[in-house]
Amino acid sequence: MARSRTVQQSTARPARGEAKPLGPGLHPGVVEMIVARGEEKSDARPAFQVRPGDGRRLLATLAAGVSPAFIEECMREGRTVVLADAPGGVAILGALQTASAPAPDAHGTLALDARHLRLRARETLELEVPGSSLRIEPGGAVRIEGDRLVIDMAALVRIFSARVELP
Repeated sequence: MARSRTVQQSTARPARGEAKPLGPGLHPGVVEMIVARGEEKSDARPAFQVRPGDGRRLLATLAAGVSPAFIEECMREGRTVVLADAPGGVAILGALQTASAPAPDAHGTLALDARHLRLRARETLELEVPGSSLRIEPGGAVRIEGDRLVIDMAALVRIFSARVELP
């Protein structure tokens, strides 16, 4: 026998004296799916199906300042989000951070350790330190610049050698 799944609608305001969907305080939950995107209205916010800790399925909207793309990322990765009752129903306030974000240490060093590290840019990628820079542009153009060195690679440059010395 197939089980049916229903979403408890929590977008309407509770009547006076009626209990709110979650109750007072902040509640952990998981975003299960996007219910509506609201493309027909430019001011419409997306709605999400969420599952708080008690296992119910509720419809939630985003609180002001919460990025829809961020919550979609939380949904894909199964991150815990923070839920609360709001005047219009249940609101997603953000996500529960469970790991440190990359940040410089006390000496100003930012270390990223990974098997593979990929940086993507839509226009250009630049790395700079005092006296040197590396700029990568669309189409394969690369510019390496230092105090006494400028290399512009806009076309084919191949060097096959274990050691290269130029006078």
